[in-house]
Amino acid sequence: MVISSVLYSIVNKQLWSGRIDDPSDLESYRWHQLVQCIDLNKPIKRVQKQSFCFLGFKSDTGVQRNLGRQGAVLGPDSIRQQMANLPSWFNFDVQLLDAGDIVSDNNLEEAQEVLAMAVKIILQAGMFPVLLGGGHEIAYGHYLGIRQFLIDQKMSPPAIINIDAHFDMRPYPNGGSSGTMFHQIADLNLAHQELFKYLVLGIQQSGNTKSLFNRAESLGAKYVLARDIFEHGLQNVKELIYRYMATEENIYLTLCSDVFSSAFAPGVSAPQPFGMNPEMVLKLIKYIALSGKLISFDVAEVAPRFDNDHQTAKLASIIIFALLNTLYKPDANLVLES
Repeated sequence: MVISSVLYSIVNKQLWSGRIDDPSDLESYRWHQLVQCIDLNKPIKRVQKQSFCFLGFKSDTGVQRNLGRQGAVLGPDSIRQQMANLPSWFNFDVQLLDAGDIVSDNNLEEAQEVLAMAVKIILQAGMFPVLLGGGHEIAYGHYLGIRQFLIDQKMSPPAIINIDAHFDMRPYPNGGSSGTMFHQIADLNLAHQELFKYLVLGIQQSGNTKSLFNRAESLGAKYVLARDIFEHGLQNVKELIYRYMATEENIYLTLCSDVFSSAFAPGVSAPQPFGMNPEMVLKLIKYIALSGKLISFDVAEVAPRFDNDHQTAKLASIIIFALLNTLYKPDANLVLES
């Protein structure tokens, strides 16, 4: 399986640089000291350690088609720069890998197919994919890759949880965009006689037409309004998530940065003055991760050109930091040298 060299590039290792407190003390390490850059077009042995693999999707094409504010094409590198100095709470029993970037180059559909291939390679190698957007059109290619991997394993496609202010279920007569992916997935599922399993948390009534609410309901999507989370707290939402995940083997989690209040995330395509606060979102993400069913994750629509003091990229990096530490399972048999 060879990924198109036109749409795929390995990462610039200089992005993974930062402070070094003590080069010989593991407990002083930061992520940039652990990350290994890999090339998905070279043979990859199935990993023996718990491994988290970053993959960027450099695309503004979907945002442009969706008439949004462009800038997310630079999101992956901005998030990497903020992750570089994160402190490591891992032992030597974990790998952090960076598989580079898929670049849309205005050819969104082909880029999504290439992204799917890359995701499948990462999963086949036993790694947990952490995808960095890029517009939220990342979700369609990401889903395709997970679906293809699971079908090869004789398993059902994943159930989706989207933390987002928008349904992203618009019609797509002229091609997909950052606002159509879950309508596309629903049609794909229908064409293959598969169930469309979609839960959205954080929906803003002001960000979705009545038609989109009707479409979501007609396709069997489940959703929770942001205002209901504010008014009723997290417990009811957690109970809904629990029921949704109960019969599923695998969950694909996608986070659109515009779900957050613009006070916390100004660097997005569609800012939300009354969006959610990061603490509530992080609690939901950790709850989903602790289910043991999470197969892959992405964060979308970090747009550095609007991002004051890298605030949104920093928020995305902390979300990833917390997620990976929640998923991390230390090797009980590992003995560290004193």
